[in-house]
Amino acid sequence: MKITWFLGLLLIASAVTAQSLYPHDEEIQIINGEEHVQTPFGLMLRECVHNVPSGTYIQESEDGSVFLTNNEKNFAQRIQKSEKCQKANPRIKLEQWIDNGGWYLPANTTLSKFEANYFVPNTPRTTNNQWIYYFIGSQNNDGSGPEITILQPVLSYFRGWYFQSWNCCPDGQAYNSPSIFNITPHDEVYGSVEVKDSQVTIISQNKLGEQSTLTVDRIGRNFNWIDATLETYQITNCTDYPKGRMTYSQMNVTLSDGTTALPEWYNSFGPSECLGKTVIQDPQTISIYHNVLKE
Repeated sequence: MKITWFLGLLLIASAVTAQSLYPHDEEIQIINGEEHVQTPFGLMLRECVHNVPSGTYIQESEDGSVFLTNNEKNFAQRIQKSEKCQKANPRIKLEQWIDNGGWYLPANTTLSKFEANYFVPNTPRTTNNQWIYYFIGSQNNDGSGPEITILQPVLSYFRGWYFQSWNCCPDGQAYNSPSIFNITPHDEVYGSVEVKDSQVTIISQNKLGEQSTLTVDRIGRNFNWIDATLETYQITNCTDYPKGRMTYSQMNVTLSDGTTALPEWYNSFGPSECLGKTVIQDPQTISIYHNVLKE
């Protein structure tokens, strides 16, 4: 049995919806008696999704526990290893990746930095509690480190636009920093993933310079694959998609040897529903379209 209920009661409901720093917590889905929330990795057990202050450092330990620290926010927490979360680990599900460009880095190199500007698309004409996620990201697809993980600055739509940094899913746990708002259609926002020594920092920044960031312990992971993607959930009509284009531009990729790369993007997904298509314009520009034949 599956039930959906919403946080936010009576007169405070609209305020919570408008400004919640963690929008996925607005809609809790009860599945087989367990609370689940929507994430860029599909539905996850709520207890396995951790909301942390911006700037938090995520450090995995050998026993499977995770230490979260943020000196500026006077925040520290230990997340115990959870067999329940491990068992329910979504890994990196591609079923809802609707449109995508991907690229494997050259042999014997790993990622140093991947950055891009995001052109915010039009707001969907209809709101049916759909979840829309646009992101650049990087994964350690070579099997290095404890297990695969993905690092993402995620431009999201759920009753409004917001931007967050996400990391999924060490030992089945996902981590996200607070949403930043003040984002409207046709804005340009900025996202990056940067590796420095043993740490990787994810930055999500709006046009006002407001940031949502996470820093993740690398622990031997070599990030050798990057992507620019659209992922969706609970789409019921074509009007639930933005009409027109979303564009990733000025995508700059720096490799571990210090050189700048020009990705040879590939699109293994092809056309998607509602006139969806991924257009690889050049190594630094990818546009994703829906609901238009051409622009």
